[in-house]
Amino acid sequence: MYRWLREIHLALGVFSFGLLVLYGVSAVQMAHFNVPVRVSEVRVALSGEAGGDARAVARELMERGLVRGVLREVESGETSLRFRVERLGTVHSVTCFRDRGEALVHTRDSGLLGVLNRLHHTAGFWHESPALKAWGVFVAITSAALILLAATGIYLWSRLRNERRVGAFLLAAGLMYSLTLVWLIRTA
Repeated sequence: MYRWLREIHLALGVFSFGLLVLYGVSAVQMAHFNVPVRVSEVRVALSGEAGGDARAVARELMERGLVRGVLREVESGETSLRFRVERLGTVHSVTCFRDRGEALVHTRDSGLLGVLNRLHHTAGFWHESPALKAWGVFVAITSAALILLAATGIYLWSRLRNERRVGAFLLAAGLMYSLTLVWLIRTA
C-alpha cells in the first residue's frame, strides 16, 4: 500500500503544480504590489440602429473590434446610456450619447497579471465562457487533489519511523497556525 500511495501522492503533486503556481503568483501580486494598468479612450460614431439599446451598442462595438467581453451594469438616462463590457483583465466603460449618436469607450487593461488576479477570484461553474467553466472544474479537481495530497503525505510521513517526531511537530504547528489565524480573522 505504501508504494501505491506514494505513486498517487506524486501524481497529485505533479498535476496540481501548474495551478498552484498561478495561484501563488496572483496571491503575491495581490499582497505586495498593484497591477500596472493601461488606460485608453476612444470616441466612436454609432450607426443609427444602435440607438439607445445597450446590447445593440455593445454588439456594434464588438463587431468593430473595440470591446470584448460580457455586458454588465447598464444605466439608462434621458440623453445617455452607460454600461460596462468586462472580461478577465480588461474593463471597457462605455458612455453612449444618444443625442449625438456617439459613444465614448474608456478601456482599462491590466494585462496578464490582471488576468491572473481575476482568475484568483473567479469561482463556480455558472460562467458563460466554456474556458471559465473549465477553469472552475480544474480548480475543483485541484482543491480535492490538495486534500488528498495532504492526507497521503501525512500517511507516508507516518510510515518513516525516523521522521515521525518532525512530522508530528510540523502537522501540529500547521494546524495550530491555521486554526489560530481563522479564529483571529473571525473575531477581528
